[in-house]
Amino acid sequence: METTFATLVIADISGSTPLYKAVGDTEAQRLIQLELDRLRHVLRQHGGTQVGQKGDDVLSYFLDANAAINAVLELIEGSPETSLSVHVGVHSGQIVLAEKGVYGEAVNITARLATAANPGEACVSEDAAGLLPDSLRRMLKPLGRLNLKGLTEQFAAHSLISPTMSTFTQTRLPLSYGRTEAHFNAPEGLTLVVSHEDRSWRCQDNGELKIGRSPDCDVVLSQPWVSRLHMVLTMKDGKLILSDRSTSGTYVKSETGREIQLKRESVMLADSGLISPTLPIDVSEACLQFQILGRPQVPQNVA
Repeated sequence: METTFATLVIADISGSTPLYKAVGDTEAQRLIQLELDRLRHVLRQHGGTQVGQKGDDVLSYFLDANAAINAVLELIEGSPETSLSVHVGVHSGQIVLAEKGVYGEAVNITARLATAANPGEACVSEDAAGLLPDSLRRMLKPLGRLNLKGLTEQFAAHSLISPTMSTFTQTRLPLSYGRTEAHFNAPEGLTLVVSHEDRSWRCQDNGELKIGRSPDCDVVLSQPWVSRLHMVLTMKDGKLILSDRSTSGTYVKSETGREIQLKRESVMLADSGLISPTLPIDVSEACLQFQILGRPQVPQNVA
């Protein structure tokens, strides 16, 4: 086996699971395969060496960090042919080259960064960013230090979004798929209610609310410090999950808990409390109140 210093890129297709439900197995597999072929072609064209594929992601390594970033810029633009988005992790470090793939901590870090990235975005480590010329580094937006799963220390990262794309991208599914009016106004069962000033939004169990500045969000907040897609509230099997997808973080406080800050992290919430994008709750002008209606018993181990 041989060791070398390289820049790793993991590109993962976003939204493949709902795609199967929306268009059926055969068509979904065709679209996903087209996108995987595009990812491999782009990485190879920019000088990347593909070393593995697991599910809907592609892993390659580059000896030139500049070439890796140029490849990533093309990857995250997406393909008009499939309408699928990808999220990407980029990290530079020592890797072990073996007959059946590459190994080492750098691979795990890259995978965690890919998980933290939004659709149409790459999360780039400070180690990779430090190898770039100013012209490319200026395209990066600091995310601060993230808590990445499996790592004992916080990890400095940056956001990279193609300058030709909106900062809010997602898989575009047929109009027949998604939340209906009945979905938002379920008469029975658990219902999540989110309120801000004189407005409120609802979704039932196994639904979600996207919150941000983009008009594509379900809950639109106009404050300039709110990211275009700032967070997602998901109700799944009776559990309320808050996932921060912003560049500046989200504060959350349940009625019985302490205030915590999330940065590209997810947490299960209690049945009521307050959420604030970017700013602490006591100074926020965009504080949201949330409450779950219809539950006989509050779940344990929540924020």
